[in-house]
Amino acid sequence: MTQPLLNLSGKIEPSLVDIIEKVDNCATRFKIPYLVVGAFARDLVLHHGYGAPAQRATKDIDFALQVPTWGTFEILKKELITYGFTETKTAHRLIASNNWPIDIVPFGGIADKNTNIQWPPSGDTEMNVLGFQEAFENANNVRLSGEPRVEVLVASPVGMMLLKLISWTDRTADKRKKDAIDIAYVLTTYETIPAISSQLYDDQGLMAHYGWDKTLAGAHQLGITTKTIAESNTAKTIFKLLNNQNTKLQVETLISEMGGRNTHQYPRNEALINAFKAGVEG
Repeated sequence: MTQPLLNLSGKIEPSLVDIIEKVDNCATRFKIPYLVVGAFARDLVLHHGYGAPAQRATKDIDFALQVPTWGTFEILKKELITYGFTETKTAHRLIASNNWPIDIVPFGGIADKNTNIQWPPSGDTEMNVLGFQEAFENANNVRLSGEPRVEVLVASPVGMMLLKLISWTDRTADKRKKDAIDIAYVLTTYETIPAISSQLYDDQGLMAHYGWDKTLAGAHQLGITTKTIAESNTAKTIFKLLNNQNTKLQVETLISEMGGRNTHQYPRNEALINAFKAGVEG
């Protein structure tokens, strides 16, 4: 279910709004549903939308495109080039006229039964798009500009959590640490959302369970909501990670990487993950 409108008119750099507007125009022309994901989505919703502290600066904008075939994806990519975007050697990356990179990642009918996509022509490059459908169906509607009107779907915090957990389990060690830090950020800031804050104060039992630690109670509530929206395969992947049943990675590794270089944060991050896990499994 799409979340209520977040009005960010006047808060976002106009050149970045222009990039998103161009992608929106192209996607709308070919009736391709999409949403903004990644660190830019994090900043839009949690920082600009709900006033959470700013996180590390992002240097690109990620779009997830719901397409049935690679042909549809290529049509959109060619249309974006006519709008002034430049191709790169990376199939899913384009450069805007102001030198900002954008990543366009397809999901939906284009994925195989294991929710993987294989990039043509060789199919050697594979990407897991598990969780993208749930993120799309539970996105925030965000207004970036009133005139001209620019409104787009942006991954909600619960959608971000799904995507970041899946991404962390799927990426190499040198790339997944940013995901871990973002997971910590979402867990820590979820309670800043007014509706969540009100819900927590209404649920005296949950707050009391965590010694009136609103952040831990928020992490627990995020786990509950994550369980609610996750489809079967997504839920299984998250359950395996949280219960050390992932064949490659341990949850302790995630907790450690959530702190970046700050090893003193481990106990707090462990408490956040345990609260989230309790919500998922409750």
